[in-house]
Amino acid sequence: MEALQLKDLYKIYKEGDIETVALRGASMTVQPGEFVAITGRSGAGKSTLLNIIGGLSLPSAGRVMINGSDIAKMSEGERTTFRRQHIGVVYQADNLIPFLTALENVMLSMQLNGQSNCKSAAQVLLAEIGLKERANHRPGMLSGGERQRVAIAVALANHPSLLLADELTGELDTATADRMMDLLGGLNSDHHLTLIVVTHNKSVAARANRQIYIMDGKLTESTVSARSNDR
Repeated sequence: MEALQLKDLYKIYKEGDIETVALRGASMTVQPGEFVAITGRSGAGKSTLLNIIGGLSLPSAGRVMINGSDIAKMSEGERTTFRRQHIGVVYQADNLIPFLTALENVMLSMQLNGQSNCKSAAQVLLAEIGLKERANHRPGMLSGGERQRVAIAVALANHPSLLLADELTGELDTATADRMMDLLGGLNSDHHLTLIVVTHNKSVAARANRQIYIMDGKLTESTVSARSNDR
């Protein structure tokens, strides 16, 4: 079963009499454990596509199949539950709750999904991404790279099969961005986590198994394939 299958996806925004077509018949398939980079110019529809895959927005038409389930046909409540159980999302802005510690941010995600033993599980997760000693620090006390790692831990808190990342390294220096991608690459290869990254960064895209280019709302497979599919 495919981890993700998009079929003839359209997204049309209406403002008065003006219609903007953000996606035009977009189709793609991602296999379990693949690392796919989506690239393209600003305004090409990358973030719109990621929001639809993540169940945060509905397409105007088309199918969004994740692990065999069409989330476009689900109610808002069903999509929310499905997203918590199957999908992790990390944004360029880390979206952490500022008055909670790193540990509490991760625990909250687990609690919302009804997990037990949240504290010990969150501590283990933060240790795995190298933040054991920073667990009791609030976001304002962390560096940009550390906040992004906490955001990744929050996204991984419920053991998703699919992780989405939107311009994750956009505001990080090169060294920190490299460490961030090393972390994601390790999760992809060691845990068979399906990873889809939206990026402008060519070096980030080059780490992927496949690159998908989006232009005028349409998807095309890049001829560049920098990483081996061998695991």
